[in-house]
Amino acid sequence: MTSQAGARLFRRLSSALLLSALIGTLAGCEGPETFVPIDELGGPSGVIDGTLTYTGPPPCTENGAIVGNALLLAFDTRLLPPPQGLGTSAASIGVIPGETLFSSIRDTLTFDPSGARKCPDDAAPPVTVSGSWTISPLPAGAYQVRGFFDRDGDFDPTFLIANLPSAGDVGGGAIENAAEVLMGAPPRYREITLGALQPNGTRVIPPEGARATGIAVTLGLELPLERPVFYPSAVKDPALANNDPNKVVMPSDFQFSMFGADESAFLRIEMLAGVRPEEIEAASVSPFYMPVKPQPAFVFMVEDVNRDGKYDAQDHVPDSALLPSLYPLSLFTRLATGQKLVGQSRPRVILQGLTLYKSLLETAAVKPMDPDPMNPMPTMPFQGTDTKVVVALRPATVCIDPLDTAKPGVLVVSHETDAMGTKILTDEQAVRDSLAQQFGRPFEIAYACLPEGQYAMNLVYPTGQAWTLPNEAGVCAALEPQTSDGAKCRSTTSERARLASQDAILTIGPPKDAAYCAAHPTPAQCKAISVDQPTH
Repeated sequence: MTSQAGARLFRRLSSALLLSALIGTLAGCEGPETFVPIDELGGPSGVIDGTLTYTGPPPCTENGAIVGNALLLAFDTRLLPPPQGLGTSAASIGVIPGETLFSSIRDTLTFDPSGARKCPDDAAPPVTVSGSWTISPLPAGAYQVRGFFDRDGDFDPTFLIANLPSAGDVGGGAIENAAEVLMGAPPRYREITLGALQPNGTRVIPPEGARATGIAVTLGLELPLERPVFYPSAVKDPALANNDPNKVVMPSDFQFSMFGADESAFLRIEMLAGVRPEEIEAASVSPFYMPVKPQPAFVFMVEDVNRDGKYDAQDHVPDSALLPSLYPLSLFTRLATGQKLVGQSRPRVILQGLTLYKSLLETAAVKPMDPDPMNPMPTMPFQGTDTKVVVALRPATVCIDPLDTAKPGVLVVSHETDAMGTKILTDEQAVRDSLAQQFGRPFEIAYACLPEGQYAMNLVYPTGQAWTLPNEAGVCAALEPQTSDGAKCRSTTSERARLASQDAILTIGPPKDAAYCAAHPTPAQCKAISVDQPTH
């Protein structure tokens, strides 16, 4: 990547928005549709509405219609999307169909007589259009509104493999510093409150309901990257207990033999961009349409850990000031018991891997660039590309209840020292402070056995674009059982390819030493809460 191309990419990325996985069903084409979780219907509720302004490339057309929809998402501020928060879905979603949003310029668009998709040339001048939107009903609380225009029309909120924006989609939101964002500054989202504030700090929707109106949303930031599609290609285990990268198991009492020398003490997973070579053709066509032709590559970037808009020595991993935190972030999130495609909602249990650029030593050599004191905008930090990312598994998990902000989080570290007696966390207070800043609450540290269970594998870009394993491409639904050879998912009326590379999971399993876990049990804060009861 040339320095000029890298600078352009960085400016676009540093302006891009932190978007998230969505829940809902897209249906209908008339007016701004609203989609809400079923359990929030009934009783007085809140409404957020306003105007949307889109400035970006003209839309594509196909079969006599405008392709794509503008999607507006209301996020509970306690459940913001990764990498900024721990949310897995929006509280509610509004949609403005492309036909509605671009109606004022429809007669300037080109429609192919045969019905084929027709997209404007890259050199086509941008267009500016506007429309109104509404999101409701919403419970009392504080929200951020984020959104994007799905320019290629490939968004489907019901599937992990299609539930996030892709390259070319145009992002935005209700941003307080829109002009600065267009110059490269990080976005500051407006906080929108619904409901009357109570003495205990919670909010309640009054009997007549609540409305926040006139909220301006701007969409104008074209996303330059595709989602980081990946598969685990190899596993390197110092204990030689793992040989299948799709079924990696870490004992809950994992202990380093010798910590700190190099990455060889870690259990590591090598992840390659794309899918296995024999799956490329099937992955690139219906029903998956994955961006695997040509073979993709990962883009490595320094994470602005403290969210100060600068890239400097403060942007390091919690466990060491010597190791910068890099995108794509590697996160392993505990799944609901017996579910491969559903995450545990409360508490969130996360094992954050160490993203290594080629090796631990080369990663440690990465030096984020300090911002130019004469330029208020960020200076381009380190960037690199590679078709492989090595993820080293820390024997540590974060357990946090996203809905109970008064409850401290807990970092569970399997052992205080390695087998040689070397302390794992040399500065516990610095780790607490780093986690508290990242998650907005105090943190405790517990040396205990890790929470057992199955964990999804995730890679996340700074735009919030992510890829998750397992996903539907590798897992057959209940009504389309897997064929005996494992190559297809077959229902009574149809069949589809099954991509085995997309059915990968990390398991934190039973300890090697049960007596150790009896003496150091997993903290109660990591145990699943059976009923999700939001507290506003």
